[in-house]
Amino acid sequence: MSENNVINEVNNKQPHLSENFVKIIARDELSHSYLFNGESGVGKLALALFITMGIFCPNRNNGYPCGKCNECRRITEQQHPDVVIIKPDGQSIKVDQVRYLKDEFSKSGLEGNKKVFIIQSAEKMTSGAANSLLKFIEEPGNNIFSFLLTTNMNLILPTIISRTQVIKFPNLDSGSFEEELSKLGIRNSQLYLVNKLTNSTEVVKKWQDDDWLSKMQNSIGVWFDLIVKNDAEAFVTIQSNIIPLVIDKNHREPIINMMIAAFEDVLNYKYLKADQFSFPNNEKNIKTLASNISSITLVRVLELILGCNKQLSINVSFQNILESITLQIMNLLDQ
Repeated sequence: MSENNVINEVNNKQPHLSENFVKIIARDELSHSYLFNGESGVGKLALALFITMGIFCPNRNNGYPCGKCNECRRITEQQHPDVVIIKPDGQSIKVDQVRYLKDEFSKSGLEGNKKVFIIQSAEKMTSGAANSLLKFIEEPGNNIFSFLLTTNMNLILPTIISRTQVIKFPNLDSGSFEEELSKLGIRNSQLYLVNKLTNSTEVVKKWQDDDWLSKMQNSIGVWFDLIVKNDAEAFVTIQSNIIPLVIDKNHREPIINMMIAAFEDVLNYKYLKADQFSFPNNEKNIKTLASNISSITLVRVLELILGCNKQLSINVSFQNILESITLQIMNLLDQ
C-alpha cells in the first residue's frame, strides 16, 4: 500500500476519524493504546498506518503527515524498523509472536525514541498471546504506541479492552461499499443483494470462493420461480441445488437472508414500485407475484422465513427447515 493510497483510503472511508486524529496528533494528545473495532474493509489498517505516519513524519503540518517523505514511505510499505505489524500465523496469533514483539520493543528505537506496533485480527490471539500482551500494554513505556485491530471486540480480553481507547468504526456508506465490491469483482446484478446481506468485504471475499455467491443467487432464484409457479420441484430443488452449496454452518444464515430478500423484492415492487431487485433475473415473476399476492399472505411468508434462524439455534436439520418452509409457503400461495 503506497503512502498516497493510505491517505486516500482514510479520507474516503473514514474522513471524520482521520480528521479527529490529525487534531489529536497536532495537540500531542495521542493515547498509548487503541483498539479499532469494525467490519473488515472499513479502513482500520489504513487509519493505523496514517496515524503512524503522523507520529514519525518530520514534515508534519498541523498533525497531517506529508505522505511523501522517507518515513511515510517506509511506514506504508511496512519497512520501517520501529513499526512492527503482527498478523495471524495461520489461524491464530501465537504467544511467540507477542514475545518477539516484546523483545523488539525492549530495545531502544533503531532510528529514534518512538515505536509503534499494530496487531491485525487481534481477536485471533491465543489466550497465551493475549495474556502476554496484557502485561506489556499495562506498562508500555514512553513513546510506545499500539493499535489493535479487530472485527469482533467481544472476543478480546476485557482486561485488554479496559487498557485501550476503543474506537468504533462506522460501516461504509453504500456508495463506498459498492466501490469496494466492484473492486472485488462483484457484478452489477449482485450489488443490491450483497448490500442487503453484509457490510463486510471479508465476508464477501469468502462468498466468492468457488463462485459461491453466484451459484447461490441463481439457486435461490430457481427456487423462487418454482414457488411462484406452484411447482412441486421447488421442494426438490432444496436438496438438489441449495443444500450442496451449504459448505458449513456459516453459509446457512445468508441463504435464509437471500430467501427473505427475494420476497422483499415482491414487497418493494408491490408497494413502492421499486425498480431495483436483489434477484434481477427473476423480475418477471417478482412482478407477477406482487400483482397476485395479498398483503396478509406476503407478511406471513416473510414471517415464516424469518423464523428459520430461530430453528437453527435448536439444531434442527437445515434441509428439513428449508423443505418445511417451502411447503408452507406453497400452501399459503395456493390458498
